[in-house]
Amino acid sequence: MDQNTFHSEHHRRLDVLAGAWQTTITALEPDGSAGAVSQASDIYTWMPNGHFLMHEVDAAMGSERVQSVEVIGINAASGGFFSRSYDPDGSTNDFVSRIDGLEYTISGEVQRFAGHFSDDGLRLTGEWMQLIGGNWMPFVRVVLERKV
Repeated sequence: MDQNTFHSEHHRRLDVLAGAWQTTITALEPDGSAGAVSQASDIYTWMPNGHFLMHEVDAAMGSERVQSVEVIGINAASGGFFSRSYDPDGSTNDFVSRIDGLEYTISGEVQRFAGHFSDDGLRLTGEWMQLIGGNWMPFVRVVLERKV
C-alpha cells in the first residue's frame, strides 16, 4: 500500500508484514527439541479498502497440504491488532497481537506466538506454543524470509 494512504499509524506498523514470504517450519517436540522441517508460503495483502490485511498460508507439512486464511484488523483503542484465522478443518481461531518495534506477539486461547523481525525487516523468526492439558508446550519454530 502506498505510504501516503494508510488510515492510521497502526496500519503503517502492520505494513511490516505486507508482501510474500518463504517460510521454514520446524516442528517442536514437547521438550523443545527440533523435529520435522516443512516449507510454506505466507502472503500478506492489503484488502482494497485498506483497513484489513489478508494473510494466506500454503504449507506442505509432511505429505499433507495445509492452507488457511487470516484476516487482520486494527484495534485503534489498544494500539494492537485482532485477527481471525480460517483453518482447513473448518475451524476458526481468534487472536490479538502487537507489533512493538521489532517484536511481534500473537495471543489466542490455545496458541500463542513470540517473534522478532530483523533490523532490515526481511526476516521474521519466532516460536508458536500450544496449550495442552493446561500447559503451554512448544509447537513449531518458524523463519519467514521476505521474497524480494
